[in-house]
Amino acid sequence: MFKISGFYDEATGLLDGQISLINELGGRYLCPRVIDGKNIADYTAAEFESGVLPRLNQAGIRLSSLGSPIGKIKLHDGDAFKAQCVKLKELIKIAQMTECEYIRCFSFFTDGAADAKTAAKVIDRWRVFLEIAEGSGVTLLHENEKKIYGDVPDRVLELYDALDHPNFKLCYDASNYIQCGIDPWEAYQKTKKYTVYYHMKDCLDGVEVPLGEGRGKIAEIIADLKARGYNGFVTLEPHTAKYALTKKLVYILPFLLLTKYGRVFRGIDKTHGIKPLQSVTRKDVFVWQYENLVKIIDAAGGKTE
Repeated sequence: MFKISGFYDEATGLLDGQISLINELGGRYLCPRVIDGKNIADYTAAEFESGVLPRLNQAGIRLSSLGSPIGKIKLHDGDAFKAQCVKLKELIKIAQMTECEYIRCFSFFTDGAADAKTAAKVIDRWRVFLEIAEGSGVTLLHENEKKIYGDVPDRVLELYDALDHPNFKLCYDASNYIQCGIDPWEAYQKTKKYTVYYHMKDCLDGVEVPLGEGRGKIAEIIADLKARGYNGFVTLEPHTAKYALTKKLVYILPFLLLTKYGRVFRGIDKTHGIKPLQSVTRKDVFVWQYENLVKIIDAAGGKTE
């Protein structure tokens, strides 16, 4: 069973609009990142409980994970780290009140440093995060993000082995691996034993594209997850803005036709029957992603929730 969730703020930043789109697509799950123009990590538990939770409950929407920016700061910024520790405590309260098992996190921007001293600092910082999560019932998910320490499989596994903590698991993102020059299928094979959550984002030539239209090996990954009896979340994070908001510029400014964006955007237009100057909304792109994911899961013989 594949539980489809998504960063619905990529279609609209307003919670009412996110709920409406979930209902339109027949979904049940949301991965909150921006709610009514405010990042999930900027809500206190009290604010969330009074202003957000009743609307989710009324709509019957459950949370798959909290799409937090925890760990997405410079490694040596002590003040930012202290502030994030405070935010993480509130996020854990939000996760508990919503019966949400996961919080998405990162392993710090290191300006390209990956030496032993940097690794030790990352691990120390993460141990503090895990101390905060200890006994909460909430799992911190490490996402492989470009330009952070854990951007490639070997360093992701290094962190996993060093931390060796029941509240630490992995979130896999194929597009992020591609943008780091890593084969997504090889990364999947290396990390799947420790991965409990999957972001659905595809990529071609460094540009996000609809699922199944890039080099993300999405169909192969879904088929393997089905064969392994996966019963968890596949969360749409399509990065809709680049194509939806800038595709017309490719045709208005001809020199862009020769760039990677020109090549990729024209390919998307051709696949979806979109005319050069035809408007496409971020919602349109999100719906394509959802529909493509359902087709990929169906083709693998899987079921969706």
